[in-house]
Amino acid sequence: MIKFVTMLLYGLLFWMAFVFIFYAGLMVNYIKAYNIPIFFNEFFVDNQQWWLWIAGVLLYGAVFMVKNKKRDKSLFYLLSFLIAALTWIPDFGDQIGKALFAKENQSYRFDHTQVDSVTLLYSGRGYDYVLLPNRRESAMKYPSSYRLKSAAD
Repeated sequence: MIKFVTMLLYGLLFWMAFVFIFYAGLMVNYIKAYNIPIFFNEFFVDNQQWWLWIAGVLLYGAVFMVKNKKRDKSLFYLLSFLIAALTWIPDFGDQIGKALFAKENQSYRFDHTQVDSVTLLYSGRGYDYVLLPNRRESAMKYPSSYRLKSAAD
């Protein structure tokens, strides 16, 4: 029983570090790069795939419990944290952020005007942060209810 608890605690420790490094890099190189005005805690909590936590904690904990393989364990942890740190490289962080959150060619209705070819950068807590076709410097905030349903949704 003690080994199982140890596995869970160390798995949780390493998985939390991995996820924090990953999302902190996305926050710096995707969210802040487009001037999306959200806090890290909101971004971190709202975008967790909680079912991945079970697999991640068990995987990191199981690797920690392997005996007599210090070199292999160190290599696993080093490679996994290097993968998480890719989001800290501006180009990779931007591309990973776009792959996870962005949707191209969205349409919005504002009063009696419809705007097409909008890039949805991030959607959370009832708001969409979008790039309009002629404005590429920073995201604009609109209620999610203004978005028109597309065939891809």
